[in-house]
Amino acid sequence: MLKRFLLAISLAALYQPAAFAQSISQDALQALNAAAAEAGESQVPEVPADKKWGVSYVLNGVLSIQEDTVRLNTADGRVFELDLSLRKARKFDGQSVKVEAKAKQADDMSVLKVSEIEAYNPAAELKLPPYLAKRKPARVLADAPEAMTVANVRWQYNPYPQDDKFDWATATIKPELVKEVYFVKKPFAPEWIAAHSLLAFTFEKGGLTDANGNESQALVLTIEAFLREGQVYDLKEGLKNKFGIVWLLTTWEDYVTRTALVDQARLIPYAVKNLSRAQKADMVREGVRLAGVNREGEYYHTITNNCTNNLLIVMNRVLPENRRIRMWTIPYLAYNVRATMPVMVPGYLQGKGLLGPELGVINDTNYKEPLP
Repeated sequence: MLKRFLLAISLAALYQPAAFAQSISQDALQALNAAAAEAGESQVPEVPADKKWGVSYVLNGVLSIQEDTVRLNTADGRVFELDLSLRKARKFDGQSVKVEAKAKQADDMSVLKVSEIEAYNPAAELKLPPYLAKRKPARVLADAPEAMTVANVRWQYNPYPQDDKFDWATATIKPELVKEVYFVKKPFAPEWIAAHSLLAFTFEKGGLTDANGNESQALVLTIEAFLREGQVYDLKEGLKNKFGIVWLLTTWEDYVTRTALVDQARLIPYAVKNLSRAQKADMVREGVRLAGVNREGEYYHTITNNCTNNLLIVMNRVLPENRRIRMWTIPYLAYNVRATMPVMVPGYLQGKGLLGPELGVINDTNYKEPLP
């Protein structure tokens, strides 16, 4: 019964997310949370590795076969191994192709499981509008033990930012100077089921600076749909390979000021607990490195590749195996809702001893105050 209940809820969220968001009651959400908790405590078998494919890709490139391994080389220099039968691959060996495929998750993309493949037809390519100016992928320029240099960090130089004006900087990040890590929730309507999530890393003096020596108190990692001009994010459309994905880095000052003054929203921080200083520094490194991955052709997904589950993937990279968060609940079918729904994740992580309590609300009355 438990598995059937979780499966029904998961499929409703997956295939009819708008209706799901509008129709599920708060009582039902509490029941879902309790059921997910019971599933987490029961002996649910781990999902076989070959069934955990959660990240969608559409890519063009040249297919080649080398010693029975099928590879795709893209024009921008990336190389992927394709999970594709040799019989089918031989039809396209040495040719330019278009593939639709899935990777396992955002930090494991070396192998793509192909669902569709066809000869590439340049005439069929659509000229897409440019991306909105508020987001840029980070570019890691240097990754040394003592410091990382990263381009395309959104910085705040104007204390009263405009909705359509953005400042960008090349930042120096010193992971060893990290102080605290925060999981931050940004609620939006309907608040009992909807929110955005992000991570914030605070630093000692000198830990986060721009090229001119300006300092920021904290670095924000926020994973968002990479919208183009004319696009508006929609929960249901987020299931259909409609939006790219971007791992955006900003300063805390930029993010909190825009939230309070431009979005007229609020933030709720929670301290990430029971991590050593070395683990916090490693989480900075892992988050920045993953933000610098070329994700062109990768798609945001409302459930399996979103703002929240990817933050837990970053956390898992620094946690010992016995403390890692399970990302799938029911083999073959259901993603762990408490690892992907922002309203459930704080309580879930608190139960695992990874988050502290809410640290109040940050809004337009107190956004200039530093994080604790």
